[in-house]
Amino acid sequence: MSSIGELADAAQRARAERPSVPLAVATLYAVDGSSYRQPGARLLVDVEARVLAGAISGGCLEGDVAAHAKTVCETGLPKLLSYDLGDDLQAIWGFGAMCDGVAHLLVEPLLDGAWLSASQRMRDERELGTLITVLDESPLGGTSEASDSSMALRVAANHLIDAAQLTALPVAGSIVLHGQQVRCLVEPVVPPVSLVIVGAGRGAETFATIAHAMCWRVTVIDHRPFVLQGLQLPDSVLRVVARADSGIQQITTDERTAIALLTHQFEIDREWLAQVLLMPVGYVGVLGSRQRAAQLLEVLGEDGCVVTPRMQRLLHAPIGLDLGGESPESIALASIAEIEATMFGRPGGSLRERQSPIHTRSPTPHVRS
Repeated sequence: MSSIGELADAAQRARAERPSVPLAVATLYAVDGSSYRQPGARLLVDVEARVLAGAISGGCLEGDVAAHAKTVCETGLPKLLSYDLGDDLQAIWGFGAMCDGVAHLLVEPLLDGAWLSASQRMRDERELGTLITVLDESPLGGTSEASDSSMALRVAANHLIDAAQLTALPVAGSIVLHGQQVRCLVEPVVPPVSLVIVGAGRGAETFATIAHAMCWRVTVIDHRPFVLQGLQLPDSVLRVVARADSGIQQITTDERTAIALLTHQFEIDREWLAQVLLMPVGYVGVLGSRQRAAQLLEVLGEDGCVVTPRMQRLLHAPIGLDLGGESPESIALASIAEIEATMFGRPGGSLRERQSPIHTRSPTPHVRS
């Protein structure tokens, strides 16, 4: 899914600057074969064929898709498009993308942007929700939001899709609207990763900068206010002065939360680790050697903490993927990459060695008979 926040912000700016210029959104809803982007990718354009935000390809389709915005905005009706990423691109631009795939899109007028705003609110408030894009060139077609997963679960049941897939991936199915069965794309509205960095050392700046570039929510916590305030951090990064006992009450804790302990102080790490391993977070990483990590777990055991198999899976110590670099910047890159892989349930290895498809696919939608 293209960043909902990016599209919502761009739509708001466009309406403020040019309120009389209609907008449209293109949604990539299915891919046959190979494609640079996957279902759920979106593009915001205006009636003048200007690309405002998002992407639905590697740059080869955006211009042609934007040209359809005029018709969509004038008629007020969605339009279905399909592109052969080899033959069509040769005809349109004089070259082929060599992706060997077919991309299917829906271009719809963005009448008021309510579903964009609602989706952004759900993300900001870390509330699970769903986007339903009806794939039809009638007034029924287009995108709407649901503030819970009930609609998605009904579609999954109707299409024999495992409801567990709805936690991360767009899924295809069909729903009945006004007595008519229509194809649809169902997408979970997933909160951004919330990265909590404990320890205001030099590495925290790079951690926060990379995470901010990925549109994660970032908090840096340290019990030393003078050190914390001395960090050069992006403006949106939250700074919290606290130890573990009070700091734990000030952070988000859900499956999209990652904790990175970078304090270099054994007792501080012990205090935090005793708290976060018991919480419903998705990742815990600790800076330092394997021996130091073992010592931390040993001390926790002496304190009465029973380290369960879940805790062992949750804990990544030493922190980061094995990229080889030893500078603070390299460690931050390796750690952020490990968090990303963990959130997607991937091992973090080289794509060259992956035997299964690179992209996890949802099935091409169709109406069930």
